[in-house]
Amino acid sequence: MSGRPTPAHKQAIKSFCNLTRTSEKIATACLSRVGFNIEAAIEHYYQNQHHYVDPQQGTNDDTRVKKLFERYANHPEDKLPDKIGPNGISRLLNDLRLDAEDRKVLILAFKMGAEIMCEFSWAEWKKGMQDMRVDSVDALRHRLDEMDEGLRESSQFKPLYQFTFTYGKNAGQRNLELSTALVYWKILFKDQFVLLPLWEEFMTTEYGKAVTKDTWNLLFDFATSIKPDLSNYDEEGAWPVVLDNFVNWARSRHNGEKMQS
Repeated sequence: MSGRPTPAHKQAIKSFCNLTRTSEKIATACLSRVGFNIEAAIEHYYQNQHHYVDPQQGTNDDTRVKKLFERYANHPEDKLPDKIGPNGISRLLNDLRLDAEDRKVLILAFKMGAEIMCEFSWAEWKKGMQDMRVDSVDALRHRLDEMDEGLRESSQFKPLYQFTFTYGKNAGQRNLELSTALVYWKILFKDQFVLLPLWEEFMTTEYGKAVTKDTWNLLFDFATSIKPDLSNYDEEGAWPVVLDNFVNWARSRHNGEKMQS
């Protein structure tokens, strides 16, 4: 990047730093490679993270990270050698003071790069703790709070949202079971999608099928760009049929009455 950074560049750098917990130097390097596209920069960073080591950021203590892993791994009822299984994760969430349906649990799985629901391998645990630069339960709790607050920005929210589709799928299936999708939408969006109750009703009563990746991803764009009264929804846009049908259904439900704006 040459010259003084623009306000848009400064905001992109700030968002990148908040999400990745890296320095402005690393943020600028990654963003500059992709024309300051925040989503592309984040993807580039996580694919090439070993190239972006910032000594000023410090590192966590590998010994403490390993001991913390061992505190939750190898639970006798899980029967998962060298892994944190469902019972171990339940203990971890208790220590973190988190309910199982808290969005921060998904953030944790996302940062670990977890491949199987309710399981963390040592490699996943180590990667996640290093990425978050924490080595204690208290530090992890604080970092999850920070990252959850950062999800107010869609550029930070979208990678977590996209991760959840793959994380929630049953092994060997292309689509996400509707019952599972409904649970995750409620956890992910919290109060950030006003039309979520209507969407849940439509998907349950009118749709009733497993959710495709395309539908899952485009709902995020819909939820973060379309007004609650649907006044800016373009029927000629590149929306999937299910969203066209939802909009028509939602409008008909109001029978010409003004929707929430």
